Amino acid sequence: LKQDSSVFIDQQMLVGTRWAEQIEAEIRQADVLVVLLSAQSVMSEMVLQEIELAHKIAEETGGKPRILPVRLAYREPFQHPLGVYLNPINWALWDSDADTSGLIAELQQAIAGGVLSIDERRKPEVVEVTPKAEMAQPLPVAQPVKTTPTRLEMPEGTMDSTSDFYIERDCDRIALSVIQQQGVTMTIKGPRQMGKSSLLNRVMETAIAAGKQIAFLDFQLFDRAALQDADEFYQQFCFWLTDELDMDDAVEAY
Repeated sequence: LKQDSSVFIDQQMLVGTRWAEQIEAEIRQADVLVVLLSAQSVMSEMVLQEIELAHKIAEETGGKPRILPVRLAYREPFQHPLGVYLNPINWALWDSDADTSGLIAELQQAIAGGVLSIDERRKPEVVEVTPKAEMAQPLPVAQPVKTTPTRLEMPEGTMDSTSDFYIERDCDRIALSVIQQQGVTMTIKGPRQMGKSSLLNRVMETAIAAGKQIAFLDFQLFDRAALQDADEFYQQFCFWLTDELDMDDAVEAY
């Protein structure tokens, strides 16, 4: 891509660089942000922060930088909050070295103003949910080996609801019990990295199993103008809620 574009790679900064400031400066002046998404990088807080920053800046500037997600032999569904940013837009897919030349051509045409190839119609063909494996008996050695059926996970980010490494706490059982009741309000509070988002995923799955409809609204995704104007905020809030519940849009009428 350097033949036709000025390319910045966040892993090639010199020692001593104030990396957070440098990355923000690069994203602010970028036309596109190409995000390489592997089973490891989707768990990275740094990757998530860059995507969140690009999304925020694009709202402020009217569309730039455009986010171009590339799945690197990774077909699992994106977990929250990554899916909030990446599910509504097109993706590209790379499975092996044989796909490299095609991926480069696809990125070049997307940088020139086109779109990536995997749209809403093709996404169901790409996404594959891996069945939950039964946990094997521990081996008589400490180091993990390739034959272990349970894959080790990075100790950060939102955990999959089927993860073998999730530790259920007493408050989990309370939350899952309360959400099955009618007419209740529940607040999940805690410091960062304590598992609030992972618990929220389980709460939503339990609510669906109890026959409830789910409307997931992330207030971080409201644009700055809406958060400063009550009329604009309630318009967006009602439109979003209507869309989440698959209701006819009657916001303007009321």
